[in-house]
Amino acid sequence: MIHRSETLLSGLIRIDLLRRIVRLVKPIRSAELRRACSAESRREASHFVDCLQVRILFFFFLFTVEIFTQPGNSNLFSAGNRLKFGNYLFSQNDYLRAAEEYRAYLKVESDDTARFKLAESLLRIDRFTEAADHFKGVFFSRGLGDYARLEFYKALFLGGGYVRFRQTVNQENYMPDKFSTEVKRLGMISYFFDNSVLPDSSEMFHYFDDSVKIRIRKFYLMKKFPAYKNPLKAAILSAVIPGAGKIYTGEIGDGITAFAATGLLAFLAVDNFKAGHNFRGWLFGGLAAFFYAGNIYGSAASAQIYNAGIKFDFNREVKLYFEKRNYFLPSIDFLK
Repeated sequence: MIHRSETLLSGLIRIDLLRRIVRLVKPIRSAELRRACSAESRREASHFVDCLQVRILFFFFLFTVEIFTQPGNSNLFSAGNRLKFGNYLFSQNDYLRAAEEYRAYLKVESDDTARFKLAESLLRIDRFTEAADHFKGVFFSRGLGDYARLEFYKALFLGGGYVRFRQTVNQENYMPDKFSTEVKRLGMISYFFDNSVLPDSSEMFHYFDDSVKIRIRKFYLMKKFPAYKNPLKAAILSAVIPGAGKIYTGEIGDGITAFAATGLLAFLAVDNFKAGHNFRGWLFGGLAAFFYAGNIYGSAASAQIYNAGIKFDFNREVKLYFEKRNYFLPSIDFLK
């Protein structure tokens, strides 16, 4: 019986691999034809690819016949075989199709491990709400309950509703006894990902090991005291000295250009008025006023762009840091 199951799984795996190869034939064909230089070479390339496709389909047919004609293999899509194939797909990181196999299996069988893997598959393809619902179904499983509760909180966290996530953490209705510290630490981490007011530093650092506290303190200070530029201050500086607001936001070249352009146009306007060329005076004066007003507005906008860049860089650095460490959550060995 074990030999038959292994044969079925091997056959399903081979069929899956052949399916993937067949799907590659059409792109290969078009690529071969594009590389062909003459009509004759295009015909040869087309003939070669057609033969390759026929051979692949032939072998696919032979493997299918081999599987279905073996004694005792009449029920290829039995629950046990779907579970084995789902486990294979999960091991290959094909979580979408693995979830489909687990769903089919759970329609006829009750298996907490399969339900956990279904939820984990959904979690890894970013279907966080579905994943959280399925993890709930394993809360009271012996041996898996605490892991299911931990992954439930992770699904809520990755879903992006950080306020609701922290409320759920604080209520402690689903808190796993084994991983309560990890869940509360995840609650602290969530403050780095939204605009909520940070908790007290002693409360924040309490859940982190000494080896990472220096980095967490850096993130805490960057979040609490961001190096933002004041748009109003930038506008006032440019109103007093054209270009000064741009220099304040780090755009030194633009600031010098704005100062030189506004100053030159103002000088030309005054000089033409003195020379009695009123039309040119008004023309250069209007241009000078336009550049002056645009410089003030541009300085305020420059400060806002600068602040958006600071926020983007901070979010990226924080996300990469915690993702690389799996948000300091333990790995689940039985999923490997």
